[in-house]
Amino acid sequence: MLPSRLREGAVRAADAVVGAVAIVAVELAVALVRGRAEISGSWEVSLAIQRLLPIGWLVAAPAAFVGACALAGAERAGQGSRAARAWLALSAGAAGGAVGLGVSQGRHFAALPLRAAFVATLATLGALLVALAAPIAGRAATRAPRWTALAAIALVVAAELANARVLPRLYPTFHVALALAAAGASAWVALALRDDLPRALRVGAGSLLLAAAALSLPASARRLARADNLRLIVIERAPLLARAVEVAALVAPPEPLPDVDAPAVATPGAPALDWRGRDIVLISVDALRADHVGAYGYARATTPHLDALAASGVVFERAYCATPHTSYSVASMMTGKPMRPLLLQGLGDDSDTLAGLARRYGYRTAAFYPPAVFFIDPERFTALRDRGLDFEYRRVEFSDPGERARGVAAYLARRKPDRRVLLWVHLFEPHEPYVAHPEHPFGERDIDRYDSEIAAADDGIGAIIAAVRAVRPRAIVVVTADHGEAFGEHGARYHGTSVYEEQVRVPLVISGEGIAPRRVQAPAQTIDLLPTVLAALDIPRPARVRGHDLGPLVAGVSDAAAGPAFAETDDQTLLADGALRLVCERRVGACALYDLATDPGEARDASAGHPAELARMRGALATLERSHGRFEQAGRRAEGKAWPEALRRGIAGDGDAAADVAALLDDADVTFRRKAGEVLFDLRRVEAAPALRLALGRDDDAEVRRWCAVTLTRLGQGAASTVELLDDAAPAWRRRAALALAEAGDARGRVELARWWSDDPPPYERARDVVAALGKVRAKEGVAGLVRSLEDVRLRPLVTAALASI
Repeated sequence: MLPSRLREGAVRAADAVVGAVAIVAVELAVALVRGRAEISGSWEVSLAIQRLLPIGWLVAAPAAFVGACALAGAERAGQGSRAARAWLALSAGAAGGAVGLGVSQGRHFAALPLRAAFVATLATLGALLVALAAPIAGRAATRAPRWTALAAIALVVAAELANARVLPRLYPTFHVALALAAAGASAWVALALRDDLPRALRVGAGSLLLAAAALSLPASARRLARADNLRLIVIERAPLLARAVEVAALVAPPEPLPDVDAPAVATPGAPALDWRGRDIVLISVDALRADHVGAYGYARATTPHLDALAASGVVFERAYCATPHTSYSVASMMTGKPMRPLLLQGLGDDSDTLAGLARRYGYRTAAFYPPAVFFIDPERFTALRDRGLDFEYRRVEFSDPGERARGVAAYLARRKPDRRVLLWVHLFEPHEPYVAHPEHPFGERDIDRYDSEIAAADDGIGAIIAAVRAVRPRAIVVVTADHGEAFGEHGARYHGTSVYEEQVRVPLVISGEGIAPRRVQAPAQTIDLLPTVLAALDIPRPARVRGHDLGPLVAGVSDAAAGPAFAETDDQTLLADGALRLVCERRVGACALYDLATDPGEARDASAGHPAELARMRGALATLERSHGRFEQAGRRAEGKAWPEALRRGIAGDGDAAADVAALLDDADVTFRRKAGEVLFDLRRVEAAPALRLALGRDDDAEVRRWCAVTLTRLGQGAASTVELLDDAAPAWRRRAALALAEAGDARGRVELARWWSDDPPPYERARDVVAALGKVRAKEGVAGLVRSLEDVRLRPLVTAALASI
């Protein structure tokens, strides 16, 4: 016979499984009802029930078991156990503090004392509330189980509603906490009603359900890999099941897409525009989405000056930024190429810029922008930032639009009128936090204050244009934005989280003497501005520029699109072609196709109605992503040799390249073998394991063998030599070994890992791995360094999760 406490634990675990089954079933039902307009057919519903639900049980069951343990502690507290009451209070305090750390990111809590006070308040409130409520809840669970079940149901509903409505897509720690709370409370329902069913039946049912789910996981994951639309519906609407979709994608990654022929590039002829001898003024506005501009159909009078400019020039109806983050977007605009994938490869920081090329051909150049332009991933923009994007004169400061206009006027007053100038002005309004300007009263909601900020920026646009044209009347003026802004569309707020229209579609207006008013429907990109200006000024175009010349569209000699538009974030990619928008989730390899002609809000997947276009665009997107860096000087890291295409794809993060990269472990060139090992370490794809193990046993290069060892360890397949690397003389190898071991659950390298984080924090992509590893092995040695890292806005949610684990 099992001890009574062990038997009780088994029963509670089984009841937790039942609770997990219930919550994911309800969550799926709600997601399917909310997304019913997007469901392609009954087969998707059937697939969700048969294949997705079991994976959801596996994901939710651990959190439900934690909830079951918490209720057990509450019952003991209700019986007078002070130890149980203290344990629950401490746990609640830690959870409250972790949530507070996650929520307190952003400008509103920029001051460390304010953030510390907020976190301490939430931790204290959590501990006090649970200390007071635990005995009451425990007695209620014992004496009034049905009322306890009703209260638990209410808690589940509240947590799920908050997950959907409060700060969507932001503060991952907050949303993870809500999902865990919902799963934990679901167990309380089953536990509160445990006397209604025989104990043996509960244990048997729970065990069978969990075992069946685990056994069916590989087959279910393979089936789900082909159901893109279903996975996207669930990711957007079901917090717990979204994690199940991610687990399925790890178990059965979608098949790689084939390449398609790249679109032919037209041979340049005579430029469609002639701006030789003209001044060029580029004004970019931070976080200005196109559909809040009057010229793009917005009902509010937010942009009278920009509207007047648009009425006299060319309006691009569908223009897109490269990445909805200021640093990447501005760098891309100024170099004429998507910079994010290049910088991930360690390339592109030597790129020619619009200002540098204009200076080479006799232009005076000046830039007026805030330091915030390079706040995101500053370590990647060191060269471009220090070069000031090659502008000759730079005024880098936070200034209001009026001050910017006065600065421009003062600069022009000092320049001789016979010397052409290229000016760039970046207005920081209407970036969050939104401020209501008394002269533009639209209301007090976020979106009202955002519009007020737009109107203030528009005043600046008007003043800048007036200052320029007072002394340079023939100047060409271009107005655009670095990215848009979301207000709940597609479950997002602010920017940088998706590639839907509200975040990546920006205004693009070009006006000047000789430019006839017209509106262009074809997709365009902000990276097209550099080649357009160069062609119009008759300046040779650098070979590595990826944008297209929009001159024929501006001049009205062609209505054909220069090419498809591309945008990306960490998790999503976009290809815009005509009225179609292909949006893909990188995490799970799922894509949806939207037809803006019939669905401007991108609410319904149109893949079923456009199968040929879907296949063509997916292939084109895969080809485009694989081409990043093809024309860059990648060979400077390989003794003057260019990297093979497989390596370039792998460096850019293309997991589908893993098999091709693994094949290079057998290359005769040791430089390629070493780089292949390094890339596979980052890709972490299990299909590379056989080649890694073969190279580990036979390669005569010690560095190649080291890469194979640490990569196999990251994949959970172990290599004895990884432990030996913890004593290596080179810090880089000690760190890689410590990271790989920690990710495999081995804490032997936790001191080295903590020292790495404290002494030399790595770039963002690697930092995410290190933080997660510190949390996984509960490395107390890393607490001090992690606390200091709370200043990093993007890492803060991950750091809080690690601290909570520790």
